[in-house]
Amino acid sequence: MKLRSLARAAAVFGCAVAVAVGPAPALAQGTVRIQQVDGTVNTYHNVSIKILHSALYLTSADTKGTLVINRAACYFQGAIMTCLPTSGTLVQNGAVNSIGFKTGTIFLNLTDSAQQLAHSSMRIAPRSILVSLQTKRGTYINLSGSIDKVTK
Repeated sequence: MKLRSLARAAAVFGCAVAVAVGPAPALAQGTVRIQQVDGTVNTYHNVSIKILHSALYLTSADTKGTLVINRAACYFQGAIMTCLPTSGTLVQNGAVNSIGFKTGTIFLNLTDSAQQLAHSSMRIAPRSILVSLQTKRGTYINLSGSIDKVTK
């Protein structure tokens, strides 16, 4: 079954939560909202979302920053893969920094149809992801968008 193959390939990656409702856009892209401990908020549009070799890659439109989430505990709620990430890496300005997550959830719909989120009225669009994380330092990271690429 194609869905199970893709899901198993993605099952090890670390993830986060955001909400995608409605049909997926023609070009896969996402929006990331980052809120620092001091209240400063930055929003990044047109973020590339890729799952490559069991890791989640979120790359800014200008390609200057990439958040890689490579460790998570994942399970299925129906057709939706739910992941609880534990760590990640930020690659920016030539520096690589480890990021520990305090809390977080990732919802991933790898199917070709919208899926109902368990215990919610929300639906996740086809081939979309929702991410919500809090780092150990108190920074909040939220992502919603459609997935650009999935490889084993």
